[in-house]
Amino acid sequence: MENITLDKKSATVLVIEDDRDMNDMVSLILRDAGYEPLSAFDGEEGLEIAGRDNPDAIILDLMLPKMNGIEVCRKLMENESTRSIPVIALTAKNELTSKLSMFVAGAKRYITKPFEQSHLINEIKRALKQRDISAHFGENYPDPRG
Repeated sequence: MENITLDKKSATVLVIEDDRDMNDMVSLILRDAGYEPLSAFDGEEGLEIAGRDNPDAIILDLMLPKMNGIEVCRKLMENESTRSIPVIALTAKNELTSKLSMFVAGAKRYITKPFEQSHLINEIKRALKQRDISAHFGENYPDPRG
């Protein structure tokens, strides 16, 4: 049986966040954790970078200019080349309808602001692990969180 890599420390993570200070802070957290961050500041730019650079994961705000996070997530999941990229919502919106909308659109995780750095990094690790397991064993393999 071939080995699979479950923790890709040098993974590329696209941060789609219009607030430049928040985008910079999340990018710094990612860099400190050993990830390679990419940045986009609106939904359209995020889709363009995701399609071009094929990041390992995407951190996505819901309230974005040009295209909101739910629509970005939906378009990512509709595109064959970006469908397998795990999307982690990172937003100030804590309403159940926002969470459900993001999960229906295809997000794998949902984190509300303010957030703990360790929680963000752990969710990225879990999302990457699930992606790798699904790629190896098939899409219907259960979530490792239980």
